[in-house]
Amino acid sequence: MKNKHNYLRILLLCGLTFYLCLCLSMRITLRDTALTEGDCQLYYIVNADGMKGLGHSILMLVDADGAGTVFSFNGMQYSLGESLLGKAGVGKMSTGTMDAEEVSRFLQTGNLELDEDQLTDNYDWALYRNITESDMECILESTKPYIQAEQDFAALYLLWAQTTDKAEREKLDEELEAMSRDASLPLYRIYTNNCDHAARLLAASADRDMQTYSMHTWHMTPNGNLKAFSRRAPKWGAMELGENSVFENLLAFLMIF
Repeated sequence: MKNKHNYLRILLLCGLTFYLCLCLSMRITLRDTALTEGDCQLYYIVNADGMKGLGHSILMLVDADGAGTVFSFNGMQYSLGESLLGKAGVGKMSTGTMDAEEVSRFLQTGNLELDEDQLTDNYDWALYRNITESDMECILESTKPYIQAEQDFAALYLLWAQTTDKAEREKLDEELEAMSRDASLPLYRIYTNNCDHAARLLAASADRDMQTYSMHTWHMTPNGNLKAFSRRAPKWGAMELGENSVFENLLAFLMIF
């Protein structure tokens, strides 16, 4: 029995050592990339301790004048518990804007203070690169199906909430449920089309490296994807936003899946 316990301890130690080596190999390496004055910029940003420690991803576009637009995709139709059970539903593409001074302050501190879901929080790490104005327009165009689906759902839900007729309410209830099964919509699915998937899909519409990564690589968490993509996209800069806590740094180090 003693030999068996020793064997299990050795296996556990070997497994832990292997995991820590993987964490070291995937750690974020800070690096600068030249930002050309007059160009637009694309930022892929992660809050390491968002979503109960799994992380939360957002995308930020900065125009030639330094003003920023932030996008954050969240579940809207169903609760977190229902989403965890695999229910797909219409999501909310939260959008917020900042002037150049606010963008600069956000990149220095990591504190985002916009009045939308997941847009008032402290963010920790960002990958960034120059893009053209045409690239920026392409990404903005890619957000339209998300925003349209959200608006259609909100309008239908308002009708449902205001209707007192039982038969009409049941009909609207069926229509709301039908939206959650509509494959033509960019539905929120917590395991296959969450905040990080949406951020990368939007970025991929203007970046070939992100397109290739998203087609052939998959990690479960925003932290894992940001680090894995950083290793495969040396043209992107990597920066720390503000001064991260010990817990945030530990999560960023340990989350590799």
